[in-house]
Parts: sequence; C-alpha cells; structure tokens
Amino acid sequence: MAGNTETMQTIFKKCTKCGQIWRTQIDFISDPETDIIGYQANFKDLELGLFLFNHLKCGTTIAFHAGQFAALYNGPIFKERHTQQNGCPEYCLNKNTLNPCVMECECAYIREIIQEIRKKPKQNKYSTRDSDTKLDK
Repeated sequence: MAGNTETMQTIFKKCTKCGQIWRTQIDFISDPETDIIGYQANFKDLELGLFLFNHLKCGTTIAFHAGQFAALYNGPIFKERHTQQNGCPEYCLNKNTLNPCVMECECAYIREIIQEIRKKPKQNKYSTRDSDTKLDK
C-alpha cells in the first residue's frame, strides 16, 4: 500500500509559503536560506516567546516557540527577571535585537540560545542534504 512519503518521514518544519521541508532542527538552522531575525518575548513563560526566522528563499517569516530550541543551551538559568531594572540593556523589549545579555536575569538564557543558533555553521546551499524535498518545475 502506497503512502504519502512526506508524512512517513520526520518533518521538523514545513514552510507555509513555499513548501520547503526541513527534516531536523539542525537542517533548519544550518540552512543558508534561514536567518534568525528576532525574539518576541513572553514574560509569563519565556519558552513560549517566539524566535522569528526569515526564509530567504520565499521571503516569509517562520516563528517557533523558544522552548523548541532550549536543548541548544547548557548553561545557568537565573530565577529572577531584571527587565527594565538598573543595568538592564532592555534587549528583550526590542524583538529585533539579537545581542547576548550580560545581566543575571532569567531572560538571559533565551539570549544565549539565540547566540547558539547564530553561531551554527550554515551548510552549502548545494549540499546533498535531504532538506529541500519540494522540486521546482
């Protein structure tokens, strides 16, 4: 019995605009046609904040809950938030700022996840990865 091969394989994300498929998180963040552009904070639950990525191939923006990338960070997570307090650079209040935060603030680990994403090497666009399964006709 023939099945839909797309649903039979693991899919990390499918672009809602062009149909590009990334099989894994690493495929997605190492794709030279994806670029993290921001973080929209959710101060009640930081992992429900949104990481925003541009998909350069089709021009859409793809959002993920920050918690989907939490495994990329292996450092301390501070318990208290210091947003808008003395010394706070207020990066979390500007969704387009991707800088790391030096405050010992509960938000700082999200900024560190952003740095981990940014420093992952991008794969050659023409590699043999099975991440672009939609063919142009």
